[in-house]
This record gives sequence, C-alpha cells and structure tokens, in this order.
Amino acid sequence: MSQKIKYLLYLIWYTISLQGLFYLVKMYAYYMINYYMGQKVAVKGKNAKIHPTVIIRSPKRVRIGDNCFFNHNTILNGGKHKAILSIGDHVQTGPNVCIYAYNHKFDKMDITFDKQGYTDSDVTIGDDVWIGANTTVLPGVTIGKGCIVGAGSVVTKDLPAYSICVGNPAKPIKYRK
Repeated sequence: MSQKIKYLLYLIWYTISLQGLFYLVKMYAYYMINYYMGQKVAVKGKNAKIHPTVIIRSPKRVRIGDNCFFNHNTILNGGKHKAILSIGDHVQTGPNVCIYAYNHKFDKMDITFDKQGYTDSDVTIGDDVWIGANTTVLPGVTIGKGCIVGAGSVVTKDLPAYSICVGNPAKPIKYRK
C-alpha cells in the first residue's frame, strides 16, 4: 500500500474517531447538565423520562408530572419572574419542542429589546397531552387534558381538552372520542 493511501486512511480514521469522541463528550456534558438541572426542578413527577439533550431553563419554575417523556432537543423555559410552567401527568413531546413561559419586552422604541427585560405568563399543559415534533408553545397558554398538538404547530392561544390541533397558530381540527 502506498504511503499516500496509508496517510489518507489514517486521516479518515482520525477524523471519525475524533468526531465520535467529541459526540460522546458532548452527550455526557448534556446528560450531566440536564441531570443537575433536573434535580433543581421544584416538582418532578415519578418515572419522568428526560432525554439528555433536553434543556430546562429556570428549573425552579417548572413542574413536571408523573410518567412524562421529553424527547431530544426539547426546551422547557420556566418564567423569568413568577410564571410557572406546569406540565401534567402522561405528557409526551416529540423532538425539538420549545415551551416558553416568558418573552422579551419590546414596547419601547428608544431602548433595544434585549435591554427591556421580560414578560412572563403561566403555561399549563394538562394530563395525557401529546405535543408533536418542532412545536412551539408560547407564554400564557393552557393546553387542555387529552389534547394532541400536531407537528410544527405554534400554540399562541388556549387549546380545548381532547382536541386535535394543528397549524400556525394552532387550531382545533377534530376532537378525540
């Protein structure tokens, strides 16, 4: 085997093994951060499964019910001031779901929005709710018991119990029987 081919194979192996090592270190870091952040959640139900890549912000203002599952890259944002993110029992999220209990203020034109602070409002997610992949839930929203929120939806207003909701903004298209 020529020297160039050996060197090329070495570079490929080195790159792959380095990426694998980087991935493992990253996953371990995510796991440790999530583990310690999860320990700070004010109320965390029994048998709650939280993927290592889930991010929990303002964990003392996040309440997680029993038997919940949060898929990879889900972001749970408790309120910045007093708002609570309350999640019922048997709630499941798809990947890349973002739930926010706060937002930036932006009403003053003479001050940049990043210096105006935050508004926050409670978010309540009822029992037995399924939130599809890539969904965003905004502050001040209540998602009723048994609701299914379709993938890619943006929840801007309350959703009724046992409804199937999709779209931007999310609206009921059907009800579970």
